[in-house]
Amino acid sequence: MESAPKFILVGVDDGPESQVALRWAVEEAGARGCAVRVVSAHLDQTAQWPGIGFEAYIPPPEVDRHQPVHDAAIQYVRDRLGYENGSGWITAESAAAAILTEAPEAEMIVLGSRAHSKLGAALGSTATAVTAKAPCPVVVVRDLDAAGPVLVGADGSADSEAAVLFGFEAAARSGNPLEVVYCWQPQSRHDAPIDSAEGLLRNWLAESVAPYRDKFPAVRVRAEVVAGRPAAVLAERSSTSSMVVVGSRGRGGVTGLLLGSVSQRLLHHASCPVAVVRPTQEH
Repeated sequence: MESAPKFILVGVDDGPESQVALRWAVEEAGARGCAVRVVSAHLDQTAQWPGIGFEAYIPPPEVDRHQPVHDAAIQYVRDRLGYENGSGWITAESAAAAILTEAPEAEMIVLGSRAHSKLGAALGSTATAVTAKAPCPVVVVRDLDAAGPVLVGADGSADSEAAVLFGFEAAARSGNPLEVVYCWQPQSRHDAPIDSAEGLLRNWLAESVAPYRDKFPAVRVRAEVVAGRPAAVLAERSSTSSMVVVGSRGRGGVTGLLLGSVSQRLLHHASCPVAVVRPTQEH
């Protein structure tokens, strides 16, 4: 029995951020050879309006108001990927709930992120909830024009291994080089042990990346051990990267948390698209 065809699931509303996400999703689907499914969700507030006699004003349903934007998004997909590769639905429920309903069947979820503000980068509640709970990779897109290598944060955890594989696959499709970075925080008062520890870490990182090099021989890879906090190092390097890829929780993650501190910070502060990846068996 053949498995159901995979698709990229993208959340779309009438904001400019979701239009950026839609364009990114279509480009990625074209590279992967898969379909795009558009979800538009708008909570219907009309039920909360009190009726005052027969002359009471009741606003039009949210779904009806947003239908043209939804239809235009699907048409955009079909114009670029073919009619059969564009589909979607619009619903009067929360966007996170609607997207997570289809997440188990999706190859990837793509969402937009609100732009930076004076108080720092803002991330919508939908992106936060979906990234924390989706069983498949979630890509949060802020900049369509991001260029440079695919950047992966590695720490040896199961989530990190899934991120490394995702990074190799992304680099193979795009032709971009790949940078795999392990971040650590040495204690300067122990110079000799630090040198020894860093050497061991470099050896470990090279060995952990070796099987992926063999599987993806065309990918140009640089594996590097860097002193510093992972979130800070990866956020800084994201300004010259086409994508940053991290696991949902790292080796230091607390059991029970749905999203680790590194992935949370990158979702708010990275300059390029951020992919948050979980091991495939974690559903």
